[in-house]
Amino acid sequence: LPARGKSYISKAMVRHLAFLGCPAQLFNAGNKRRKYGMASANANFFDAENTDSKLVREQIAMETLDELLAWLRLATACACGIFDATNTTVARRKDVIARCARESPPVRLVFLESVCTDDAILQSNYQMKLDNDDYKNTDAADGLRDFMARVHEYEKVYEPITDEEVSSAAETHQNFKFRYL
Repeated sequence: LPARGKSYISKAMVRHLAFLGCPAQLFNAGNKRRKYGMASANANFFDAENTDSKLVREQIAMETLDELLAWLRLATACACGIFDATNTTVARRKDVIARCARESPPVRLVFLESVCTDDAILQSNYQMKLDNDDYKNTDAADGLRDFMARVHEYEKVYEPITDEEVSSAAETHQNFKFRYL
């Protein structure tokens, strides 16, 4: 879900891997959406019932993933690409798994789910979101209302990663390395 610490954790992982000498790069679907001129997309854009915007979101996510995979193909040794996106549904994760499973040489895929239910942390994270380009010239109260509506849209379709999902992915893609944390 949004504002649970995915980007924060991802950036820390990039720094740590770089410290260890392993090239790492972050590929953020939200940044790509903003780059495409959709920085001020309101919560309606994130409504799963809005089929036009859902198609755009899926396209942006898969383009971001394709950029990550292209970057990995150029790697000569250890490398880690981090797909920073809100992969809240089984269907989205299946698409990600299927796309990664087609890669040769194979890639190892890890889904990291950041679960946060601490209201104080969430409120702080929501406030930090108001500093990004989505809410650049927006009144703070209006921005917060819109962001909370966006979170609600994601909560309506959110499906946690389960052991069954992992088992199914492993059975479907025999030679594919897949884990979740």
